[in-house]
Amino acid sequence: MDEITLLTSLAMFLLLAAVCSIVFNKIKLPPLIGYLIAGIIIANTIDISEDSETVVSMLSDMGLILLMFVIGMEINLKKIRRQGMFAMKVAMVEVPFMVLGGTVVGTLLGLDSIQSICLGGVIAGSSTAVVLGVLLMQNRLEKDRIDTLILVIIMEDISQVIILSILTPLMAGNELDPGGIAAMIVSILAFMIVSIFAGLKLMPRIINWISDNVSSEILSVTAVGLAFGMALLAGYVGLSVAIGAFLMGMMIASSRRSRDILHDIEPMKNIFMAMFFISVGMEIALGTLIDNIVLTLAFLGMFVSLKIVAVFLGYWLGGDKPRISFATAVSFLAMGEFAFIISKQALDYNVFTEGIYTSIVGAALLSMILLPLISKNAIPAWDRASRICPDPILGFLRHLDRIKTEFYENVSSTSKKTRKEIGLSMTMSYMLLLVIAFIEIMFILITPIIRDWGINYFGGSETLWSGMILLLTLFVTYIPVYRLVNNLRGINDITKVDLRKGKGNGSKFIYNLTQTDASMLALMISITILLLVPNGIDVWEHFVVLFIALIVLIIYNTVSVNRKTEAASVEVDDGQYEVSLDEFKDIMSKMVEEKSNSLESPVISIDTRDYKN
Repeated sequence: MDEITLLTSLAMFLLLAAVCSIVFNKIKLPPLIGYLIAGIIIANTIDISEDSETVVSMLSDMGLILLMFVIGMEINLKKIRRQGMFAMKVAMVEVPFMVLGGTVVGTLLGLDSIQSICLGGVIAGSSTAVVLGVLLMQNRLEKDRIDTLILVIIMEDISQVIILSILTPLMAGNELDPGGIAAMIVSILAFMIVSIFAGLKLMPRIINWISDNVSSEILSVTAVGLAFGMALLAGYVGLSVAIGAFLMGMMIASSRRSRDILHDIEPMKNIFMAMFFISVGMEIALGTLIDNIVLTLAFLGMFVSLKIVAVFLGYWLGGDKPRISFATAVSFLAMGEFAFIISKQALDYNVFTEGIYTSIVGAALLSMILLPLISKNAIPAWDRASRICPDPILGFLRHLDRIKTEFYENVSSTSKKTRKEIGLSMTMSYMLLLVIAFIEIMFILITPIIRDWGINYFGGSETLWSGMILLLTLFVTYIPVYRLVNNLRGINDITKVDLRKGKGNGSKFIYNLTQTDASMLALMISITILLLVPNGIDVWEHFVVLFIALIVLIIYNTVSVNRKTEAASVEVDDGQYEVSLDEFKDIMSKMVEEKSNSLESPVISIDTRDYKN
């Protein structure tokens, strides 16, 4: 490659990116969109030489490393530990919901298992630059809420780094047997944990020593060199180079001069980051985008729907009011930089086809362009929806909100020991939910593998093995679901939330659901999960498994009721009188009520005869 080709490519790409960014800046949109549009224009209007493509590829890799390094440096773990507990709770609800939702929808759209999981990882995050720019422009939220929102997006970034770390070996073609996946996840997490903890101890001291003894120029050169070195190390262990740069950024973030380093490398980062997004845009052919416009709109609709529900649940469960939770959730509706990073990696590894990749980038661009309009109308949309919502549904939702509010009020009034016990139970419930989600994703991944293995070694038809795998999944799912049901009931017993308050069928339904036998309720939930999660198995096979499960459910319920009826007997005048279960409950309720009345109105009797003369 001669220097004329290099200079020509740089001049053409950067000037076109600058012009596009200026145009989009005039309509209050971030420069990132201009870079992507510049790449699309270059790919579809200019005949690029092989040398120019090499220039773009090399500079985009450097831009990716610097972008991830800067993202890592903007994550202050000490600040997150101090101020980010609420943000962590929101992200812990949102990110798994997005990944699982994207995986399920991807499977329904006909994508294979790896493509579906990659799609879930792509949509899990939001763009810090776009979201913050729109919020500051519209001035809708208070500074504290914006700070919390940025912390949530940072937690999304961290989660997507972990997702990318797991996906990279999968996309590279590693075997998908359960043991191999488990070993791979453990090795990746071990590398990241060792890197982070060792780096957090050593790297800030090294950077502080350098900053105390040399000029800021040498400090910046050292920091960038460490970023590229860590990226190289991550590549050697089978991870994306982006992961190594991100980890090094996190290590340096806690040093004294981290802000100065960020300031010094900002111009270089902007140039190379522009080249990265230009390269992303250059992968898009307008003909392919037009041919896949339906898929693009489907991805956009999926992202918007799942993101609103996921963020709303995170904020609402965290204690926010529904109206504010919805307005905040709408503010997240711009796909993040990691959408381009993960999808570009998937394209490079031939996991995503050109059509899927183009549709994802198109959906991301549309989400960024539409965010200002959608965000501005969030509150009016909520108010309109509240007015036209049918009364039974609205009453049910208000009843749920009352239960949540009463729960938090009761928790706050308990002792410190009880709050700790509730916190541990809620953490366990969350972990059980993650286990259930992991089981369903693994079920999607390994069903074809186990089915083919069983047919090859033991014979039988696909129908037989699919049914057996479905039954096995139902049994495996039932165990954490049963523990989750008991755990949630234990939390409710401690907090004493009255589930019977409220009007309408919604409150009765929730109360009756909680009174259902735990085993029966767990089996019902497991069956529902099995029916909702797509797995490529015929519908009639699901109904066969459902029929078998219902028989087991009926038999178990009959045995359980008989045992309770036999135990429900009352001894009166040395005799035994059998009563029904409902009569037994009424008798016990009256006894408790009489006992409570006697305690509330104590009677003290004094024998005055002892005081007579």
